[in-house]
Amino acid sequence: MNIKMSKREYECVESVRSLSSGGWPARVKDIATMMKVRPPTALGFLDRLVEMSLVEKGPIGYRLSQYGVAYINQVTRAHRLFETLLSSAGIPLDEACRASSSIAIEGDIDDEAIKTLSGNLGHPGTCPHGKPIPADDMSYERAPPPGVTGPRRPSRKAAGSKDVI
Repeated sequence: MNIKMSKREYECVESVRSLSSGGWPARVKDIATMMKVRPPTALGFLDRLVEMSLVEKGPIGYRLSQYGVAYINQVTRAHRLFETLLSSAGIPLDEACRASSSIAIEGDIDDEAIKTLSGNLGHPGTCPHGKPIPADDMSYERAPPPGVTGPRRPSRKAAGSKDVI
């Protein structure tokens, strides 16, 4: 899952995940507070994340889409696997954690590379901090753009009438 986003956009995704973990809502005001930005700034991030199909807007707030959940899990998986690799190479855990965050969030890492890394590490179940490494589950494809619920049907034109869909 190769998505290009800034650290701040990723921070917004994480804020939505954290605030909406029990369901709706993650409110703009709460997201802004968590990110230490003003609400209009948070709203700008949220609009971009909705366009990317990572976040869904509901009647009273925001939550991660299924695609967003899969994305967060894949980034978490990459982070914890790289952290495991770096710490096993003798890099201090704090530095391994910092470097792994940058690699996982900003890196253009192929999903197959992550699978290979996991295999080479013996498919560890936890990272050096003892946190679980999410399973490789990229079963969700990107959602269609807002307003599109499935494949578009071709329009049929009746003789002498307007387009009928």
